[in-house]
Amino acid sequence: MSDTTPQVKAPKDRSPSYPFISLQVAVDRLIALDAMFGRHPAPASKVGLAWKMKPGSSQAAQTLAALKSFGFVDYTGASEDRAAVISEDGRTFLRAQQDSVKREVLMRAALKPKAIEKYWHLWGADRPPSAVCLDALVLKGGFTQSAADTFLRVYDATIAYAGLSDFDNLSGADGDAEEDDFPGARVEIGDLIQVEINGQYALAIPARVREIVTFEGKPWVYIDGSQAGIPMEQVRLKEKGVSTFAPPPPLPLAEEARPSVAIGWKEERLVDDSGDETLLSYKGEPSVERYEFIRDYLDFRITRLKKAGGTSGLNEAGKADA
Repeated sequence: MSDTTPQVKAPKDRSPSYPFISLQVAVDRLIALDAMFGRHPAPASKVGLAWKMKPGSSQAAQTLAALKSFGFVDYTGASEDRAAVISEDGRTFLRAQQDSVKREVLMRAALKPKAIEKYWHLWGADRPPSAVCLDALVLKGGFTQSAADTFLRVYDATIAYAGLSDFDNLSGADGDAEEDDFPGARVEIGDLIQVEINGQYALAIPARVREIVTFEGKPWVYIDGSQAGIPMEQVRLKEKGVSTFAPPPPLPLAEEARPSVAIGWKEERLVDDSGDETLLSYKGEPSVERYEFIRDYLDFRITRLKKAGGTSGLNEAGKADA
């Protein structure tokens, strides 16, 4: 009697997602993508043409996924209509003339992949010996042996190419600040800085100062990509830079700068032709629906004001008369 019991295949090991090429190779692929498609969306089925790969091949798909992982492209459409467009960071890198601007993009891109960011926080640039790292990746990280070998090569090459090895231990893994940091009082707009809180660095990579304001007699620092103010005493200068931002206009004497914005909230300051300012605050991310809601509300208020007799038609309670 023959055994007809169906054979169940063991599930295939699947490693965590990570770019299979290093940041430097991804930059080369980005340049080639721009040369082939420019600002036109690149159909996913044809994108391999930019890299002399067979359209629709797994190699082309993996390369495109790596560019997306590093934040160099965004996807539009879905399924057969899926296409790739070069992201804002990708455009900035391609068009920037200053090496410092390109370097900032590379530093951000290097830590966009979640796997690289995770182990950067654990290892930093001066990582443990390869044998220790490989055991951590395989025994605790869920990597297969071959994937761990590839990931470690990609990690090392990416960190080095982005220049992150110049800023070792920025994640605060050892809890100590570097001895060559400068006092916060020397920080100026355009400098690269770190934030030290309780002896640890709070930023994964140094950030550029875009604004310095005074609130209640104390200086506060604002950095790219954040609306929160940082007390100057927590700031550590990492690299002097040249400001790419025009200094903000001075605040009216009766108004003081706000040191911070609540977590999850964003603000937009609007200035009309007469110099009057309006501060728009909202929670969450900007969207078409959000601005359409604001527009509809403003249209409603304008209608009420017109019915009340113009811009002065508000009563003492601040409401439009019916």
